[in-house]
Amino acid sequence: MQPEALVHEIRRFNRFYTGLVGLLDETLMQSPYTLTEARVLFELGRKPRPGRRRAGLLARMFHLDLAPAASELAGELNLAPAYLMKVLRKFAAIGLAEMRDDPENRQPILVLTRSGKAALVDLEAATNRDLARLTVKLEDEQAAELSDALNRVARLLAAAGM
Repeated sequence: MQPEALVHEIRRFNRFYTGLVGLLDETLMQSPYTLTEARVLFELGRKPRPGRRRAGLLARMFHLDLAPAASELAGELNLAPAYLMKVLRKFAAIGLAEMRDDPENRQPILVLTRSGKAALVDLEAATNRDLARLTVKLEDEQAAELSDALNRVARLLAAAGM
């Protein structure tokens, strides 16, 4: 297959899938979060992010002490650091994330608050429900075929270095 044809097929599938699950909607899965915000919420729930030693009062007031965490996370998510800072500041302002001292080493870390963890649980539950609705009518053999195809796509693209 010609590379251009493969690119066309991948893009066609991407358009189909993003439309099917609503990824191009303003918010994700009827939540108050955009796709990027949901990704950031998930990553913060997965592991805390290191912060600065101790930011000054103004830096803390304006959430400027988030910069080291934003830098690391921006690299992992392939996002512009300035945009990620905007998301993190929003999360801090609405009480989803905060800087807290790590109990193990007393270094500041960026973590989800109790509200942030609850928001993440709600978002994951909504996502799971929506994806289950997509596949509920598949027979066992079809579900196994879909699972095999998804695993094969992931394996092929990983091997190609994507």
